[in-house]
Amino acid sequence: MNITPKFDFNNDLIRLAELFRERGATLFVVGGHVRNTILGKRISDTDITSRLRPDEVLELCERAGFKTVPKGIAFGMVEIHIGDGAYEHTTFRSDTYSEGGAHRPVGIAFAESLEEDAFRRDFTVNAIYADVLTGRIHDPTGGLADIEQRLMRTTSKDPEDILSDDGLRIMRLCRFAAELGFDIEEKTFAAAKKCAPLLADISAERVRDELKKILMADVKYGVPALDSVLRGLKLLDAAGVIDVCLPELARCRGIEQNPKFHRYNVLEHMFYTAAMSKPDLKLRLGCVFHDVAKPVQLERQGNMHGHDVEGELIARETLKRLRFDNSTVEEAAWLVRHHMFDLDGRAKEKTLKRRFGRWGVERTKALCDIREADFRGSVGEYIEVKSAVRWRRVLDEMIKDSTPFSASELACTGADIMNWLGIPPSPRVGEIKTALLEHCAVHPKDNTPERLMRIARDIAR
Repeated sequence: MNITPKFDFNNDLIRLAELFRERGATLFVVGGHVRNTILGKRISDTDITSRLRPDEVLELCERAGFKTVPKGIAFGMVEIHIGDGAYEHTTFRSDTYSEGGAHRPVGIAFAESLEEDAFRRDFTVNAIYADVLTGRIHDPTGGLADIEQRLMRTTSKDPEDILSDDGLRIMRLCRFAAELGFDIEEKTFAAAKKCAPLLADISAERVRDELKKILMADVKYGVPALDSVLRGLKLLDAAGVIDVCLPELARCRGIEQNPKFHRYNVLEHMFYTAAMSKPDLKLRLGCVFHDVAKPVQLERQGNMHGHDVEGELIARETLKRLRFDNSTVEEAAWLVRHHMFDLDGRAKEKTLKRRFGRWGVERTKALCDIREADFRGSVGEYIEVKSAVRWRRVLDEMIKDSTPFSASELACTGADIMNWLGIPPSPRVGEIKTALLEHCAVHPKDNTPERLMRIARDIAR
């Protein structure tokens, strides 16, 4: 590939490279910064490398007055802070891994040559080097040609050598293909499928982080969700990652649905639903798990009824296993539990208002979003979903009418209720406050102290 990308290295990085040159070493930028410059995509971080050992880098930076953070000295890594920038320097090295798919190398050997360093990296598109001072590109593994062909390929001739060292690289392979909109070279993907069982050795946190990135792949570089998020999920499935890391989802594979309403089987439908939803992680997790209990219910009772209730339990358990934070678990599981609400769109407006008042604005909006995604993910088209349109209209009216959505928005306090009714502190006070909220969801103009006092007394009779 004949290409001379224009690198815009800042003065701080150039100054650092000049100091390296004085030590007889060339400083290179490597990885995503080089790849994305060639592709014309956003650059999020800058990794640098050279033949200098960590102790030499630390000494050089100390003399120059640069702050350093020895993040992984044993692996040749030193974080260098210059001005407002932070750069992770890794000494040229080769790696040794133990059997299994553990993520970190068990041994390293520092190297003198850029070529040796390149072939220990994962994919060719991430093993392109640029000289900071000259901008000259070094491409030992053929990454430039693969970028031109929009192809993901391992740096080794035998892809299994790379993928078997670190099982997480299989998810990274699928993620890069999704984010960049690249294909995966045939031998590389075949090796990924063969090595997928090694993901059992990877920590839940690292699996979680890669899953998050795939679910938000369209946000990274602007590749449309059906070409990034959906693509990433399908690649995870085809590579066998779903079977190893998300067996709850794997169970949904091949479970057919009523063709009158669904174009896809359960697993495909959940993938489409996630890809056709708004780019919000909690929402997309809710989407990718919303029908997870359908095969469970089908096996248990011969139909899929109640999959929302059972699905909440499965989603909650799975997301906790993957170490998602509590807020994400709660919101995603809540969406799974409630995604079947008013499925036929026949709920009375008063019923909608009471539910929305109980759920709050943000959860109601999220439910509108998952309803749209669910229907669109059933047919694979961005159709208008009438029930979601109606819900949003009702919610907008409630907001416009200053409807209280929480106890703090009521024009009375618990002390007021106790005073009006002459009762002591007790659960009854909370019950009456809840009833007042439900009333005001339908009659927001009654949210005044005078009217609430009358209503509270009526409730207490």
